[in-house]
Amino acid sequence: MEKLAATKISTKINSWRNRPWPKNWVLKVISFFFAFFLWYFVVGEDKVDKIFNIPVEIVNLPSDLTISNQFKNELELTVNGPRGLIRNLSTQRISRPIDLSRAEPGTKVFQNTIDSITLPRGVRLLRVKPTDIILQLDKLVKKNIPIQYVTTGSLPEGFELVSISLDPDSIPVTGPEASVGHVQTITTAAIDLSRLETTTTQPVALKLTPTIKDLVGEPIVTANIVIREKTQEKTITNIPVKLQMSGKKIYTLKPDDVTVVARIPFSTLKKTKDLRSLFRARVMAAELSTGPHKLTVEIIPDQNIEILEIKPEMIIADIQPEEKDTGK
Repeated sequence: MEKLAATKISTKINSWRNRPWPKNWVLKVISFFFAFFLWYFVVGEDKVDKIFNIPVEIVNLPSDLTISNQFKNELELTVNGPRGLIRNLSTQRISRPIDLSRAEPGTKVFQNTIDSITLPRGVRLLRVKPTDIILQLDKLVKKNIPIQYVTTGSLPEGFELVSISLDPDSIPVTGPEASVGHVQTITTAAIDLSRLETTTTQPVALKLTPTIKDLVGEPIVTANIVIREKTQEKTITNIPVKLQMSGKKIYTLKPDDVTVVARIPFSTLKKTKDLRSLFRARVMAAELSTGPHKLTVEIIPDQNIEILEIKPEMIIADIQPEEKDTGK
């Protein structure tokens, strides 16, 4: 009996060995173990909750639109899943995309649903904060806004402001129409004139609203300030005229003085008692023959004096023969 039983068992083993194997049996075995491992990893491993943040990603924003409001650019997620998957979430690029390819100006509300955030298989989304994202879409405006200078104080006595020019004299601004469209000018910080006595250049900040400052930062412009000393028109009489000539000749001048109308700097007027000392009047008679000659009067003023008129402009110089030495 024992022999018979051993024979039957041996026959069954040989029959099993000779049975044809299915195709790709190795891949099927590997797939089975992989499925079992995944099942154990997802179902069998301990599950935990975790809170982490993901960025909000704006995509396909039209070139003629801009987002004009402040919005939270991160979401707080609470998720649940196997410890191994949860541990690796921070290394994966998970975001909340918002597609604005078909957006138009106005207020748009986007709900943060389970379908809007892609998580790894096996991780479950429990909660999202905030639940909505609100975007204010506005037309994008590009314009150059002129800059206008502002001054404070007065120049010292005797000085006047000729001009102030700014470099640059305008600033390019790109931003929402609601914030930029109504802005016509930008002013500088006040330029103090109280201590300026000469032409100068100096950096000047701009006075910007918080909205414009967010768009352009805090630029600095250069103010070119042209200042000059005040002048006063004066008429000076009885300025003596001298004849410049070669040789020792006798002459008479008719008239022998002139009147000058001139613009004189304020500081010069303050320190000069006799204004005639500011001018030299002369006529040139290098090689004139004897007799009367009509000559042009030349006025040589001190520095920074502007001659407006000479009266008369010409005088008569009567040249007489040289006196001869009689030896007496």
